Amino acid sequence: MTETLTIPAHLEDGAVRLDGPLPREVESIEVRVTLRAARKGSISSLIKYLESLPPGTRTRTEIDAEIREGRGDEDR
Repeated sequence: MTETLTIPAHLEDGAVRLDGPLPREVESIEVRVTLRAARKGSISSLIKYLESLPPGTRTRTEIDAEIREGRGDEDR
């Protein structure tokens, strides 16, 4: 069975830099990266969408009351 170790690292100018030493017994290294989620649109498209929605019918008081109920602090 192959043992897997996690060595902390960071990116520096596009290169991977280890934050700790490698054990002497290391046979091979595999780097796994996590990509940022692709942005589908921009903040301006989100704002345009929100502005296109019809106005709500509830008052601020009604919305605040629902939030308090959800938190369990109706007495405040």
